[in-house]
Parts: sequence; structure tokens; C-alpha cells
Amino acid sequence: MSLKHAPAHGLRARLGDPFSRPLFWLLPMLAIIAVGVIGTALYLGGLSSPDKHFKDFPIAVINQDKGAKVAQTDGSVKEQNLGTDLVKEFADKAAEDDKIDLRQLTWDEATEQLDRGELYAAVLIPDSFSEDTVSLVEGSLTSGNAARPEVKVYTDPQAGSLGTRLATSAVEPGVRQASKKVGEQLTASIGPAEKQAYDKVLQQLQESQQAQQQQLSRSAAQGGPAVQQFAQQVQQAQAGWVEQIAKELSPTVSSVAKETLADPVQMVSEPYKELQEGTALGMSAFYYSILLLVVGFSGSVALNLLMDGRMGMAPFEMGPVFKDYTRAVLPRPVGFLMKWLTFVVAAAPASALMMWVASAVGMPVPHGLAVFLLGWLAMSVVSAIVLALIAVGGSVGMLLCLIYLVFMGLPSAGAVVPLQAVPDFFRAIAPIEPLHHIFSSMRACLFFDADPQAGLTSGLVGLFVMLVVALLVGVLGGWLYDRFAGLRGGEGRGKHSAEDTHRDHRDGGEHPQRESGDNPHASHAAHA
Repeated sequence: MSLKHAPAHGLRARLGDPFSRPLFWLLPMLAIIAVGVIGTALYLGGLSSPDKHFKDFPIAVINQDKGAKVAQTDGSVKEQNLGTDLVKEFADKAAEDDKIDLRQLTWDEATEQLDRGELYAAVLIPDSFSEDTVSLVEGSLTSGNAARPEVKVYTDPQAGSLGTRLATSAVEPGVRQASKKVGEQLTASIGPAEKQAYDKVLQQLQESQQAQQQQLSRSAAQGGPAVQQFAQQVQQAQAGWVEQIAKELSPTVSSVAKETLADPVQMVSEPYKELQEGTALGMSAFYYSILLLVVGFSGSVALNLLMDGRMGMAPFEMGPVFKDYTRAVLPRPVGFLMKWLTFVVAAAPASALMMWVASAVGMPVPHGLAVFLLGWLAMSVVSAIVLALIAVGGSVGMLLCLIYLVFMGLPSAGAVVPLQAVPDFFRAIAPIEPLHHIFSSMRACLFFDADPQAGLTSGLVGLFVMLVVALLVGVLGGWLYDRFAGLRGGEGRGKHSAEDTHRDHRDGGEHPQRESGDNPHASHAAHA
């Protein structure tokens, strides 16, 4: 008999007891509070402050500078490679803390690592860096145009917009410090350069004056003593004028140019490879991984509820239909494997259809077979974990799944915020989180041409290990439960239910009949 058809006094007797107990109201509220607090602490604690947890961020620096002749403070000229000096200063800045994992590579080595997603940025010093730097000083003394020396920063947009921004912010302080160190050399070379320009003008004026004096002497020799005396007075009057005129005519570096020379290097950032349309600014691999996790999680919970209802372990309720089926008692390992294998069978077409829909809405899906198989494996692994935790923890297992798979999984995935910018706790648990392995292997398929070294191999190994562990927990945990607590829904629980029924009748209440065979409404609905 359903509750709505129960007599009024029986309904009050049945419902009065649980509603009057504080724990009936307190436990659900405590569960909600606990989920909210734990979720906020884990999720925001892992993702809210990436700058505070910056550590070992992989950045490459490539020096292709050919060098140039640089004026020294003593007026001499020396062959020097300013790119090498820039790299040294950049490395010294990176060595001050452990925020940057600086790798001094060739361009070929850097491109290989960028193609595998092992670098977030590569700093390239071009071959003309020293020449451009030296010409900046020369251009400040002449009317010629001189471009500021550039350092190019190639970012990896496939790491996501936040990863790109973090890479740029990590590189900029080192480049700025190195630029100022190079600027000190340029500032020190201003004096010798101005002196060299002055000497050049002075030499030209002296040569011109000497030629004029020789011409004047020849003209005076043809005249009388008065003309010769006048020529000597002119030469004496011109003495010292050359140096003064040279000071006026020789170029100097303006105050604006000195500021530029003090910090000469211009940093230019550009993506190593442009993203394809439909990749969600480099986040499509993560979004697809989240879909696989959600389908594996929610699908397993729905499957567990539906199959438990059909086996009589819980009421089967769908919309207005409410039935109590005859209880089918199975060993827990058998029930766990039966549910998981059912999910595995359904996950294959689900993975294929998910991939087809993703492609239909515009997401590029290269290596379709690999993406299909990976999606199938990922959902099967998540399902094994969910069903194993439910098998050993019952309803509490669902909350454990939420905490483990979602609240702990998102910060440790290395997608929204790179692992190098999350707290050490999430960096440590990343190898045991399925979402991390799903994302790394899915990103390798979607962005890095399914390169095994781009995270595909490590991701697959991690997923298979977690699958084996989950199956062992589900089977062995269920076997131990059956051995020490009895079969789920077996005689022990039936005896307990009978005692509860006897107590309810003794207290004046009526026990609604549970089995569909004893419930005329359920029996009628079942026959219908």
C-alpha cells in the first residue's frame, strides 16, 4: 500500500517518529555544509592564487646572436656577444628562486619540446641582437634610424589562455632585468661614443683650418710686411676656436635617448602556432575531458540507481511510477562487475556519439579512432571508480566520488591552471587523479598529433593502473563485505526488517507492504 493510501492514524504513526528526531533534519544539513566547505577549500584553494604557487615553470631560452663590435669605456672597440650577456642575466634572475625551470636550448630542441607541450614559452634572441643594440647607440648620435633590439617570446596557446599569460608574466621580469644590465653597458659606452664623434668633428675642423692657414700664408707671402703681420694676427685669433666649434657641432645623446639606452630591449610576444577555429582558445581538450568525467560519473550513479531499483534493493521511482520489485540477492562482487560491464558496453556508442557531436559543432577532432578509444577508456575508468566506491561505501560513496573526482580532480588536472602554479598538495595528487590523465592524453590527441611523448603514453598508463586498482577495490571490498556482514539484501537484513515491522505494529502503526507481490497497487502497475 502506498503512503498516500495509508490510513491517517497509520501515516501519523509512521511519519511522526523520523520527523520528530533531530538527526533526521541535522544529518542532511551537515552533509550539505560539509560538501560546500570541502568543495570551496579544495577548488578555490587550488586555483585561486596561481602566482603564489609558481614553481618550476618550463621556459626555454635560445641565443642565436652573432655578436658585434662594442665600444668600451677606455675608448677601445671589442668584439662582444650581447645575447650571451642577456642569457646570463636572465638565468641569474631565474636562479634567484625556483619559479622558472630555465632551459638553454637550440631552436630545433625548443621546437621539439613546444610540439610536445613540454614548454609554456621560448625566448628567442635573434642573430642581429648585438648589431641592433650597437646601432642604437650610433643612431642616437646621428640622424639615422635605429630600431630597438627585439627579443621574441613564443608562447604555446594550446596550454590555454591562463597558461599563456602566466608564461609571459614569468618571462618579462627576467627580460627586463637582463635588458637593464645590457643598458648599463650601453650607458657606459655613451661617453666613449660621444668622444669619438667629437674627435671626428675636431679632426675635420682642424684639417679645414690647416688648409685655410696654408692658403693665407701663401697669399701673405706675396704681400708686404703689413700683410704678413695681419695674417699672423688672424691665425692667433683663430687659435682655440676649432675646439669650441667642435663641441658645438659634435652630436650628443639626448636625455630621451639615454632613457631608451638604459632599457634597450623590446620584448615581443607571439604564439608559436596559431590555434584552429573551434578549440575554445586552447581549452577544448579540457572541456572534452570534463564531459567524459561527468558522463562517467553521472552515468554510473544513474545506472546504479536504476539497476538497484530493478533488483529490489531500493524502490524504483521514475516520474509517477513507484514500484517495489522482488529483491534479487547477489554477491557484491557480482553486482559490481555486472553494473560496470553494463556501463562499459554503453560507453562505446556513447564515446562515438560524443565525438561525432563535438565534431558537428565545430571542434577539430584529429585522430578520431584514438579519441574514440580514449573516451571509451576514460568513461570506463571513471565508472569503475564510482561503482567501486559505492560498493564499499554505499550512499556515502557518491559524496566521496564528488570530492575525489571533481573537487580534487579539477585543480590537479593541470588544465585551467598549470600544475606548476597550483599548491604542492594538488601537484602531488595529480598522478592519482583520473582527470589529470584524461586531460594529458586527450590534449596529446587533439593538439599534439597523438605524440606518445606529449602525455599520451603517461596518460594511458595512469588510466589503466587506476582501472586495475578500482576493479580490485570493487571486487575484494565487496567480497570482504559479503564475508563479514552478509550478502546485500540477504537474510540478515530481512530479519531486521521483520523486527522493525513488529515494533511498528506494537506501537500502533501500520507497516506499508514493501514487495510488489504484497502491494496491490504496485502489482497492478507491474501488470499494466
